[in-house]
Amino acid sequence: MEHPSPPWLRRFDRPSRLLLHTLTSGPSGALAAFRALPRVQSRSQPGEAFHWKSFIATLCTEEPVLEGPAEALTLKPLLLLLPVLCQRNLFSLLHTVQSAVPKDCLSQLLQAVRQDPSPDLWVRALADLLEQGLMEERRCSTLVPLTTTCQQQLKHFCQKITGTAQQKPELERKLNWCIRKPPGSEAGPAGDPDLTSQVKKRKKGAEESLEPEWERQKKKTRLDEVGFELGQSTFQRGADAASVGDEIVREASWHEPAQSQRSQQDAGTETRDASQSLQQDAVGEVGDASLDSQKDSAAKVPDSLQMHVPRLKMLLEKESNQSERAALPALQILNECSPLQLEGLCSLLQLSQCPEPVLVRFCTWLLALTPVLSYTNAAVLTRQLFLQRVLSLTQPASRHLMAALTSFCSKYPRPFCCALIAPVLQAPGEGSERMKLVCEVIEDCLEPEYLRLVLSQLLEVSWSEELITVVLGVLGRQVELPTELFNRLVLNLRRMAQEFATSMNYAKLLMTVLTVYASNVTSTHRSHMASVLGHNRTALKKSLQFELDQMGSDYK
Repeated sequence: MEHPSPPWLRRFDRPSRLLLHTLTSGPSGALAAFRALPRVQSRSQPGEAFHWKSFIATLCTEEPVLEGPAEALTLKPLLLLLPVLCQRNLFSLLHTVQSAVPKDCLSQLLQAVRQDPSPDLWVRALADLLEQGLMEERRCSTLVPLTTTCQQQLKHFCQKITGTAQQKPELERKLNWCIRKPPGSEAGPAGDPDLTSQVKKRKKGAEESLEPEWERQKKKTRLDEVGFELGQSTFQRGADAASVGDEIVREASWHEPAQSQRSQQDAGTETRDASQSLQQDAVGEVGDASLDSQKDSAAKVPDSLQMHVPRLKMLLEKESNQSERAALPALQILNECSPLQLEGLCSLLQLSQCPEPVLVRFCTWLLALTPVLSYTNAAVLTRQLFLQRVLSLTQPASRHLMAALTSFCSKYPRPFCCALIAPVLQAPGEGSERMKLVCEVIEDCLEPEYLRLVLSQLLEVSWSEELITVVLGVLGRQVELPTELFNRLVLNLRRMAQEFATSMNYAKLLMTVLTVYASNVTSTHRSHMASVLGHNRTALKKSLQFELDQMGSDYK
């Protein structure tokens, strides 16, 4: 079971938290963080790179913790409180971007990691390599002046290489063996150009005659593999159903009363007939159901795309650095699919049920996919990958799911908002974990343009206490609101005033509107807010009334 985020994580700024989420995503977290780093940089102040100094300074900040069986209070750097996997990926990333990180920051980080009394061996090895690289860089950067004798010898050696004007013809003659082309290099074997052209024509014709046959054989082999997999799964399910039929028959014969030998034989004959009939029916039903589901998905996907399914399945299940390079060409079929075909392809790949580490790997591949997916295809992928997982949350989202969500949202924010956040907001029933996830995405991932989109989606649904926390999260980002959107917000607050008269979250929302968005409030808005406060019965009513009165005095 995943635990909520630790409180010290809030010490980091938003880009740093996003980087830490990506580093904790799995064994390939360092690669995912390296690819997400340009997008993380764009989330800091425009025109500035990632703030390595503040990030590493926060990592080296000491935090009080209880340690050991006696729970003794000690101070530890925040770096040592990170998961071991995150520490490994962090040092692997620093090896890659070492030139962009200030050297004093790296030295400070190495001092912090040395404070661990029982360090992870892999982290210690990576830290040693990083320290060795720093020492070699310092050693190479120290220039040692040449002596006078060395300078004269070097000058004489350079003169011998370049040569004088009289030596140049001789030098060209000596080097002529490596510049001159061998005789007859542009002719055929016997120096005949016609013979060379004939050989080239024959070779080209042979290649053209062989290539279609090879392609046909390759396609036939891949389609046979797909058919074999489908047949095996159907046969296995049918065999399972047959074994269930045998157990039912044995249980029925166990409870039969004792009868005469002849009646037992008749009953045995009838039982065997019933058993065979039951087995045939079960095998037929299971086989038909599995074939129908496979046919429904396969009917949407043409054969030219289905042939890639076994290879993509193999690459998704394989954890290696080479699998990513092999997957990127295969993923180009996502750009060749229509939305309906992409739904069928996702069903064949079973992406909605895949394990979360596989989900992170797939989203990491999508970050490197070029050209980017169209809006409709990205929306289909959003629903297939995340919607059912988020709607079924009953406990805090795992770090793998959060890493996959943040990486996908960083590249396809609009499809993410329309195909995932909007259905989650409209979903019926209690969903505190769903709303916590939405609030975390709003806080860490979305730009102002998409925050306004989420707010417009919130104004189209009936509010609950959980949805009010989401509205608070959006307005807490202090995003600029156009006049039309702010008018809708105030009207919605007025309509909900009586229903949430005793809600503290609703009162906090009113306070945010009256303080953070005071410049947007007009005289018409003030009259609406006055009627809203007339229904309010919380402890914040006097403070709200004071803010509203102050606003009125400013107008006068």
